[in-house]
Amino acid sequence: MTMHEQLRAAMLAAQSTPVTPEWVDAVADVETDSAVQVIDTVSPTHDSSSAAPCSTQLTSSEPKYNYLDDDVTADVDLTPVPGNIDDAPANVLTPAPVRETVKVKNLDEKAVLVQVKRRMYSPYKLDTEETRAYGAGNVNKHLFEGRNNRVKEAISKYTEVYTYSKDNTVPWTTGVELLNIGNYMDFTTGLRDLIHSADAAVDDLYRNWDAEVAADLKRLADIAYAKGKPNLANPADYPDADEMRAKFSVEIRYMPVPTADGFDPRLGISDEDKATVQKQLDDACANASSHVLNEMIEPMRRAVGKLTVKIGEDGSVFRDSMIDNMVDVASRMAKVNVSDDPVIAERIKDLQSLVGTYANNKDMLRNVPSVREKAATQIDDLMSKMQGLV
Repeated sequence: MTMHEQLRAAMLAAQSTPVTPEWVDAVADVETDSAVQVIDTVSPTHDSSSAAPCSTQLTSSEPKYNYLDDDVTADVDLTPVPGNIDDAPANVLTPAPVRETVKVKNLDEKAVLVQVKRRMYSPYKLDTEETRAYGAGNVNKHLFEGRNNRVKEAISKYTEVYTYSKDNTVPWTTGVELLNIGNYMDFTTGLRDLIHSADAAVDDLYRNWDAEVAADLKRLADIAYAKGKPNLANPADYPDADEMRAKFSVEIRYMPVPTADGFDPRLGISDEDKATVQKQLDDACANASSHVLNEMIEPMRRAVGKLTVKIGEDGSVFRDSMIDNMVDVASRMAKVNVSDDPVIAERIKDLQSLVGTYANNKDMLRNVPSVREKAATQIDDLMSKMQGLV
């Protein structure tokens, strides 16, 4: 057996780890007659002797994030009083970070891998006549376009399933995400609810498929008449109800996080190959930590851009969602973070504290220039500290 075959056999063996019932019950009751398959759920609670640490180059010696006004040596209560804008931090010390290696220990006990595959009916159909006339590429007809309909609703619901899985995990590799085991129950509950909602939308579409097709054929016939293209409305472009329904599905796979020392000794994996696997694990962990920081940085950047525009000027319109988005991302990143780096955890708390100060004072951000300026400075300062860690 070649080395490649040995590695593949080991990974396949890892995926067949027995299920531990007490923590996988959350997905066990997904209805089997839906368009959903839940397979290969794997417990992370196994022998930790094979657990391999995961290292990331992040700051760990940085002092606690202090909200200070005049006396930079004073002890300050970091918890703002909700609704009191004066308790928001006036400025933030930004010491130069010292880069150190922080080990994520026993990652295989702290997280599992999750893969969510979504399949949907596509409302695009190749228009062969227009493609020949165009001569420079394919021309597609967009079916069920131009109005609210059950097809759009079903597609939207299935997209919500996929988006939810991405928002509540961190990237591992292409198509596979890393799920914090502490967030497992909430994740599976939320995912199950979204899947049931998506299935209900497809059931509704299935029951009304003929009516939806007839309405769309009429829409295209009207366009065909106006443009002189009689072949635009074609009943053959639409599958029957059963074919349509079969195109919608979600497949969920849970897998253990691999470890460099987790291979069967009988495979004879060399130390060099183990080091290669460990390097891949380290890189994946570093990318996961960067993802957490970048997810927080992006809405902060947008907020600073908005808050620095003077009230009344183009682009100065303040929407509550600007603060709500930062509240949401801070809450989600607190759940998905698996890093052992205390500075990353501290930065998440910093954002939660900062935006919590303004969450109940949105009208002041909307109408008071001095409050907007202060908020922009605080958010920008915290954002700079996070950027220094990426």
